[in-house]
Amino acid sequence: MHSMQTVLDWGPSGQVLPTAGDVWWKPAGIECAALVQGDVAGMCEIAVPRGVIDDTGLLPRIKYRDRLIHHLVEEIYSVADRDDVMARLLTHSMAETVRLLICEKYTAAAPKRREHRAIDTRTRAALVEFLNDGLDSEIHLDALAQLAGMPVQTFISAFRRAFHTTPYQFLLDLRIDRAKTLLASTTQGVAEIAVSVGFSAPSHFATAFRKRVGISPSLYRDSY
Repeated sequence: MHSMQTVLDWGPSGQVLPTAGDVWWKPAGIECAALVQGDVAGMCEIAVPRGVIDDTGLLPRIKYRDRLIHHLVEEIYSVADRDDVMARLLTHSMAETVRLLICEKYTAAAPKRREHRAIDTRTRAALVEFLNDGLDSEIHLDALAQLAGMPVQTFISAFRRAFHTTPYQFLLDLRIDRAKTLLASTTQGVAEIAVSVGFSAPSHFATAFRKRVGISPSLYRDSY
């Protein structure tokens, strides 16, 4: 951008050029106007319902650098055009992390302390069994939370404490491990295996497999 003029009632007005990774917090009801000229710049607007931050207000800030939120938003955007179970689980997990960051760092008052609930050994086993049995089908966070007897937001935090990862990452690991077994021990085609472990498209499966294993599914099979 060549120039950007802002008019704010709650911060500095005038020329405030944005750079990649800038975060601007504008609480609802607070006026903000900007005139931008020059090259095209990408941006993402996050609308945060008041209820998910315990009815506290956001603190307005200008050009705040937050690399973690920037990364989380990029991850959500990377699957924005998808509606498969993996994309939904990733979006839920990343969005919950963004919510926790906002509550911790950007609210006008300290959020109400949330109840920390634990997933016991029996429930852990039931969750793992449920996930393994449903690798080839749609798995929703609502169903996992219901199995644990928790609201979704409480469940995500409890799951992370119990398994030291997110539901999305845990499920992805299970799917990739099952795919590795099928590639090494069967003659099923890669596309068929992709569907059998819950991927909606072979391309999504190949990308996820390469990121996890370091080589493509075909090369992995050829190594056996």
